[in-house]
Amino acid sequence: MNFITTHTEQDPWRSDYAPALASPTTRINRRRRLVFLVVFALACVLSLSFTFLRPAEYRAEARVQITPAAAAPPSVFMASGQAPVTAAASQTSESARPFLTEVQVLTSRPVLQQAIERLRPSYDLSSLGDDPVGGLQAALLITPIADTRVVQLAATGGHAQLLAPLLNTVIGVFQEHLEAAYRNATGLALAAASDEAAKLAADVAAKQREVELFRIQYNIVSPEREENQVLARTTGLSTSLNKANENVDIAEGKLRSLRDAASAGKGVVRSKDDPTLADLEKRASQLREDLAEQGRSFTAGFMSLDPLIRAKRTQLDNLEQQIKTQRVTGQRAALAEAEAEVASARETVNRIRRQSAEDRSTVQQFTAHFSAFKALQDDLNGMQTLYRAAVQRQLRLEASELDRKPAVQVVEAATTPLQAWRPLYARDAAISVAGSLLLGLLAMWFVELFNRPEPQPAFILAQSLAPAGRLHEAADALTLGRPANRALPTAGAALLGSQPALPRELGQDEVNALLRAGSETARVAMLLLLSGISAEEALAVKSDDVDLPRRVIRIGGELAREAAMCETLAELIIGRAKQPGQQLLADAQDRDIGLPDLSAELLCAAHDAGIEHPAEVSPAALRHTYVAFLVRQGIRFADLTQVVGRLPAETLSDYSTLSPAGARISLEAVERVLPALRAPA
Repeated sequence: MNFITTHTEQDPWRSDYAPALASPTTRINRRRRLVFLVVFALACVLSLSFTFLRPAEYRAEARVQITPAAAAPPSVFMASGQAPVTAAASQTSESARPFLTEVQVLTSRPVLQQAIERLRPSYDLSSLGDDPVGGLQAALLITPIADTRVVQLAATGGHAQLLAPLLNTVIGVFQEHLEAAYRNATGLALAAASDEAAKLAADVAAKQREVELFRIQYNIVSPEREENQVLARTTGLSTSLNKANENVDIAEGKLRSLRDAASAGKGVVRSKDDPTLADLEKRASQLREDLAEQGRSFTAGFMSLDPLIRAKRTQLDNLEQQIKTQRVTGQRAALAEAEAEVASARETVNRIRRQSAEDRSTVQQFTAHFSAFKALQDDLNGMQTLYRAAVQRQLRLEASELDRKPAVQVVEAATTPLQAWRPLYARDAAISVAGSLLLGLLAMWFVELFNRPEPQPAFILAQSLAPAGRLHEAADALTLGRPANRALPTAGAALLGSQPALPRELGQDEVNALLRAGSETARVAMLLLLSGISAEEALAVKSDDVDLPRRVIRIGGELAREAAMCETLAELIIGRAKQPGQQLLADAQDRDIGLPDLSAELLCAAHDAGIEHPAEVSPAALRHTYVAFLVRQGIRFADLTQVVGRLPAETLSDYSTLSPAGARISLEAVERVLPALRAPA
């Protein structure tokens, strides 16, 4: 504890009988009170005067449900103060006006003017000003309620008795105005729809007569091309010409193949096509079989002497000569037949072409007339469609007039307000007093800023509260070569400010003992801290930040990184099965824990593990153990921040004393898992 004493000596000439002067502290306090009271009183008077001199304003509210006219296809609609407008010039109508348009009509000048005229005999409207309608528009506030057809009306003014009748009268006038506008628009729409239907009916009848006369004049049987004789004949000739050209190609191909076969010496006539040739070939085949059978039974010399066998051979030679002659005759006949077939096909093509040329002019004229007839028919169909639509609009207007009628239902009528809406005198008075208090304090500080007293001599005495035993213990620890990063007592730190102020570094046996003695939550927290994650980052880790396949944990913040995860930590996380978005560190009831709870868990685990000085086992000590493990391997300090995050410059300077001499090694060559965590616990 530090004691500060100030000593001021009296002047030697001062007599004990001289009158006592006020001390500087008394004068300063007196000046402060004077400044504060003056500023506070002046600010209170001004602010409270402003607060209580403002006139009271009252507010009345009402709610109405507006149901616009249902959607319908009238041909005209009425705008306020304007002539009827046809539906062909606009796609909207009076009965299909949107809900927000009706809301705008509610505060229009005609509606408010009529409401003013009704209220004028019974109420004094001088508070609305020279222009009562403009004053009423300024006092009214209309707010449509989202996703409904309900509108909230609010009127604000200084006369409470006038607000409720004003709102209720405006609502009544709006109902009458809406019904009158609908009646006018519906009558005009029905008249316009009837006129439109009649005009379209006359136009359709005239167009039908025109189409029929055109059809009779040019002998058009039907709008379909195939049903008209001229076009059907042209289509038939085109089909026949295509077929004839195809027959010509077939005949010419057959003739070419016969000629090519004859030139190559091949037979062009098949036996099945010539009965005579088939009979000759059959007889020759029988003789060959007989001679072959006898050749297997008799010798060649005997067969040359036998007259019967010689007769068969002579007969076989005659048959072969007859077959050759018959083949030549059949080939000539086939060629003649193919040539005749080609000539016939060509004559058919020429005849069809001549006939098509003769009908071409007639077809062209008929086609032009038919196209004109189709155009007239399309015009007639369009006019008939318009006529049917006009008739349907007229029928719907006549049948659904009551269903489409707009409605205004008062959900909550306006009532006379009993209390002022604004200003809230009590609240504003409290704000005024609080503001005056702050202004007085600010003025007092501002005055004291320019009236600082002269500094007085001071004597500082420091006294250590740490027992002597702890100082001796710290000295013994340094002498015996124990880890130099264990925290010294406060007095020791003041006396030895040049020593590193690092937390306690735990040994591997102590780490194993902590993991065995801690609860499940404590073990997860220890493993996170022993992976280079700070206590604040560990408490912020959620289940979504864990990437089990890659065995990494994503750490956010201004320096985002990924921390390696040992197998022991992975098994614990898999066993906990947290929901997505849930904090990873939680107690047995899945409630999130804070930094005090985490420190308490580690302290309990240190006590249960029998570790010496358990109070020094903190989240910072566990993280320091991991950082020291990396630094002692010779890791580059630039890579160290990628593993454990950003560290202050003073801390990095302290860690430099733990780094070994020589060149630093890269991050890939550094072992990132503590030896105590390499095997699953």
